[in-house]
Amino acid sequence: MNRNFLTGQRLLAMAILGGLALNYPILALFNREAMRFGIPVLYLYLFAIWTLLIVLLGLIIERR
Repeated sequence: MNRNFLTGQRLLAMAILGGLALNYPILALFNREAMRFGIPVLYLYLFAIWTLLIVLLGLIIERR
């Protein structure tokens, strides 16, 4: 398979997984009054997923 085709498929999969991770049913699980490390759980989840997506996308794009 062509390298660009595989990269495109991986990027599409990451977009779908990111969309699912940031969609309502999953977000509702973390929308609580609880705090972890002094940060609301929902905010901690959002920033953790955001950071993870950026790191994984960087690894996919920069892979040689």
